[in-house]
Amino acid sequence: MSVINIELPDSIIESYRQENESIQEGLKNALVVWEYLNGRLSLRECGELLHVGYRGFIELLWSKGIPIDGLNDAEFQQQLVSLRAAEEELRVNQFYPPNY
Repeated sequence: MSVINIELPDSIIESYRQENESIQEGLKNALVVWEYLNGRLSLRECGELLHVGYRGFIELLWSKGIPIDGLNDAEFQQQLVSLRAAEEELRVNQFYPPNY
């Protein structure tokens, strides 16, 4: 992985200090989201780059108010499979709670 140096306005640095957030993580997240929005990375690739997985990246987009309705066919099918698996797990746990 490459390392670059950039200059940031003091107001951005202060904003991160006030929020107790890592500038490096924030910039990395922002760049990965930007690359996704420009079609250069898939949802899965973004999740892997940020070490949050496919679902974690979708949740990151949702938390920032970014819609994911621009899914390609493979991504849509993967999301559909995940949702169906979660639905089935809920259905099974209704009848057989995990404590039994």
